[in-house]
Amino acid sequence: MATARRRTNEAVEEFQRALDLNPNFAAARGYLSFALVLGGRPDESIDHGEQAIRLSPHDPQNAVFNVHLAAAHYQMGRYAEAASFVRKAIHQRFGLPNAHRVYAASLAQAGQIEEARAELAQLQELHPENSIAWIEQNIPYTAGPMMAKLLEGLRKAGMQ
Repeated sequence: MATARRRTNEAVEEFQRALDLNPNFAAARGYLSFALVLGGRPDESIDHGEQAIRLSPHDPQNAVFNVHLAAAHYQMGRYAEAASFVRKAIHQRFGLPNAHRVYAASLAQAGQIEEARAELAQLQELHPENSIAWIEQNIPYTAGPMMAKLLEGLRKAGMQ
């Protein structure tokens, strides 16, 4: 997948082609949301993520799409909204490491340091190899400020 290779513009084009063929393809819309947030376009990401969930409200992938929405709100500095979406995602599917990452960072950025540390401990149980270095190597944010903002929140939560 182009997003995993940090080629988000290519991924956006691919998902948009799928939507040109079928505008009601919820999964394509949800993963377009992901590509957009990774590429530093969180405002556009929110629209597509919300549409994906409206198109298929009982889809098991909605947990992942809620993480995308949380990441977009996080990147826009809306930490309470980010925490709300990521709580939905964790409720829908507990074991998503990225949900716990965004949650810990959101809580820390909102000044809820103790809660952020508790969430970070939960993340470390789920994904022990998690670290700042691991995230820099494996999370496919392509826009420098996007990665920096995520790492800032995780450092505030206590990640090293």
